Amino acid sequence: FTYPADVMITSHWAVSMKRKLDEGKFGKQLTFLMVSFDYFSTLLNWLAHAKLHAESLMENLLVMCLDEKCEIILSKKGIVSFLVKPEDVVKQYVVSKRGYKSYDGIVTARLTVLRLLNYWGYDVLEMDIDATVMNDIQPILIHFKDSDIISSAVNSPDCAPRVTYDAWGFCLCMGVILIKSNPSTARMWQLMGNTPATRMGSDQTRFNSFLTSLNVTWSTSDINDFTQYRKGVSADNSITITALPENVVCRFHCDFSNPSSYYVCHPYVAKKEGDVKEIQLTSKGVWIVSDNWMQTLDTVQSTTEWLRDISV
Repeated sequence: FTYPADVMITSHWAVSMKRKLDEGKFGKQLTFLMVSFDYFSTLLNWLAHAKLHAESLMENLLVMCLDEKCEIILSKKGIVSFLVKPEDVVKQYVVSKRGYKSYDGIVTARLTVLRLLNYWGYDVLEMDIDATVMNDIQPILIHFKDSDIISSAVNSPDCAPRVTYDAWGFCLCMGVILIKSNPSTARMWQLMGNTPATRMGSDQTRFNSFLTSLNVTWSTSDINDFTQYRKGVSADNSITITALPENVVCRFHCDFSNPSSYYVCHPYVAKKEGDVKEIQLTSKGVWIVSDNWMQTLDTVQSTTEWLRDISV
């Protein structure tokens, strides 16, 4: 579904991204976000929370922009970003007559960029922008040094894909996932890239389906206990996974009377529209962006000053 690797690695967007990474002198681990302008206020909410509660996630922040407007604004504010249009990654990328963009195509582009960042030697903490940071999750990630992948987990029959839920009793969620750059994940990416697929599917579906095919054995099978860390090892011992419990990263079982008790609050929202996400996050008590945020986009400010001015 994507262009060949040798084509993409020399493409204008990949060359631009690599140049910005080199100029930015990034550390080993990146925090990786994706955004379009339709969801820009949700990105601001993520940034404002991270600045307040987990500034370590801001230190090596890289934002993938799906349109020029986002990249221009973020660059002006001193946040390293790069432009990737899904059609530059996904062959036969389709936009419907009503203007709807392919969600599967967008997240396939994100998965491709994540793989490229791993190839360049970066450990990548990928987060959805509606996965609100309430506390610094970095100490937990550091604790699991032997894991190749550390991911939030979803304990619900509604998680995708169903084949993974049936096998494990939960799914890994791409909304908060750390994939390290090492020989184990390099082999994983190669095998996954060579696995035939009849349809594109979301990044979460592709990723979980592939890991399920590796016959991962988990250290606990109590699917109703949302407080246990699970350790998974593939049948051939090629990959090791830690699944974070929902009292660390909540998804379907969030207690919104005390959202600050979580490290990341990532409530499930069925509809993907940006304004729906804002309404949902506001109703859950985790929205801190002021209504006048659009008035700040053309101002010349440091990142700290900007996020202070848009927060309530």
